Amino acid sequence: EAVKAGAGRETAHEVIKEHAVQVAKDMRTGKVRENDLLARLVEDVRLTLTAEDMQRLVEAGKANAGDAPQQVDAFCAHVAAIKKEFPHAAKYEPGVIL
Repeated sequence: EAVKAGAGRETAHEVIKEHAVQVAKDMRTGKVRENDLLARLVEDVRLTLTAEDMQRLVEAGKANAGDAPQQVDAFCAHVAAIKKEFPHAAKYEPGVIL
């Protein structure tokens, strides 16, 4: 969509990567509490995407997710049952491999 809006393909890729990496770092260090990637992308003039464009893209992505949300819920329920049955295993921390 950014390319359709006039951004170069390489530029769009680099901008998205730059912001995605920075959001991950900021969340890891506690600089931000919530993922604000979409807001950062909207604010970046190199992409020329509006908040409405981003919302439309997110909704389209959700529509293409299929059964993934239900599969994640089922997996999490399965893990919760295992953790309940084996509480000591839930606290396991692996050692250094090499």
